[in-house]
Amino acid sequence: MNEDKFDPIKEFTTLRDTLSKAMEQGVKSVVGAQTLLVDIYETPDALVIHTASIDNIKPETLEVSVENGVLTISGETVSDDDLPHDATLLSRERRFGVFSRTIKLPRAVKGEEAQAKFKKGMLTITLPKVNDTRPQVIHVTPVE
Repeated sequence: MNEDKFDPIKEFTTLRDTLSKAMEQGVKSVVGAQTLLVDIYETPDALVIHTASIDNIKPETLEVSVENGVLTISGETVSDDDLPHDATLLSRERRFGVFSRTIKLPRAVKGEEAQAKFKKGMLTITLPKVNDTRPQVIHVTPVE
């Protein structure tokens, strides 16, 4: 008679391995879900942010805000599934759905004067910089 003995250590190890694998896959899919890539550069008057091309975006879903030195870009991409009715999807690497990206700005900006333009799938945000914030010396004139 061949009886399999219950081995709690083996069962726990199997459970731990299964959970670890599930967590890795879950984290990978969350991390890769919607990472908006950006380039940021500075001109004498402004910070400029260019996004990588955002495929399948509804421009009306884009929201851009600046608060306390942090830029937030959010929106939603939609699937363009044009699969023939008899096709089976074998792999999907593109991600769709809601996304949000926050960026700590390296300089103080005038958020109320910001501009955002969307053209050919790319978003360009221009943030005018706050004027020089260094202390200024004020000449004191004696009055008699």
